[in-house]
Amino acid sequence: MRHVLVVKPCCLGDALMATPVLRALRTTYPDMTIDIAVTAWAAPAFDGHPAVRRLVPYPERPTLPRFFRLAQRLRAERYDAALGLDRSPWVGLLLWASGIPVRAGLAAGWRGLLYTHRVPPRPGRHESEQYLAVAARLGAVPRGLEPEFIVPEPIARAIRERVRHFRRPLIVIHPGGAINPGSRLLAKRWPPERFALVADRLTQVWGSTIILVGVATDRDATASVLAHARTPLIDWTDQLSWSELAALLAEADLFIGNDTGAGHLAAAVGTPTVSIFGPTSPLLYRPLGPKSVVIAPPASWELREPRDLRRLSTIADRLDISQVHVDQVVEAASRLLQGEQGTA
Repeated sequence: MRHVLVVKPCCLGDALMATPVLRALRTTYPDMTIDIAVTAWAAPAFDGHPAVRRLVPYPERPTLPRFFRLAQRLRAERYDAALGLDRSPWVGLLLWASGIPVRAGLAAGWRGLLYTHRVPPRPGRHESEQYLAVAARLGAVPRGLEPEFIVPEPIARAIRERVRHFRRPLIVIHPGGAINPGSRLLAKRWPPERFALVADRLTQVWGSTIILVGVATDRDATASVLAHARTPLIDWTDQLSWSELAALLAEADLFIGNDTGAGHLAAAVGTPTVSIFGPTSPLLYRPLGPKSVVIAPPASWELREPRDLRRLSTIADRLDISQVHVDQVVEAASRLLQGEQGTA
């Protein structure tokens, strides 16, 4: 098997959770060429990855004509095998229509009929482990669960210079997220005034520099944090590319944010990370890394199956992200900073 397609359409955090599969394939089969079918939104997660030969554009909005045009293109590539790392039936249909002879996918029931090797999702198993179970059908041997992202050296150098004179510890806070193409799930956002309180308390104790980050759709969240904070914060909202954000996170002493792709990116570059969850499952989606901590309501840890929040009109009180208190986040952040910097 020398020519393999991996399909992971969306989103940034999910794409990063698939990078352990790339590491497993690369180390098990050093001569294998790997293409990834991914949407433009999630494509930055794979930028510069040493295992990836090429990114294949995947439709942002699935329609049968778009999928069959893509299937024709994939058929011409004559892939030896494919991995479908998504539960969507569109992925299985695409690979079936592409005529790829060996198709391993994350699917159960009738969707599994579209694959030659199907792996039913296991309740309570982290997504990265689910994906690696699919890759194992091609004989790939896991090499850890942590995500990975390679920061281009020129970008790393530029960010290092930009933060060189900032007071340490350097803390990056991402108070937004949860807005992707076709979805707006603001129940995943912790209240911005609480991020402001966390920033104030950490600055008071540690004398830290705190940078707020996010994309254009996060401006309301970062603006609210700035309005509520009593200490000066640096606002880099919508100023960084994905690779520049990765470089900043690699320089930071700590990252704090919601259940978003930025938390997985922080884990991928080895940054101590505090992630705040509520209506989504930390068991399935938490950033994986030796310095990654999740704060969530106890009930969130009981969620063992994916949930489509777009289909929920209300979030149960026991899963409300506001159940997470400022003290919990400050204590977790302080423990990580003590491990990095010594006792305050």
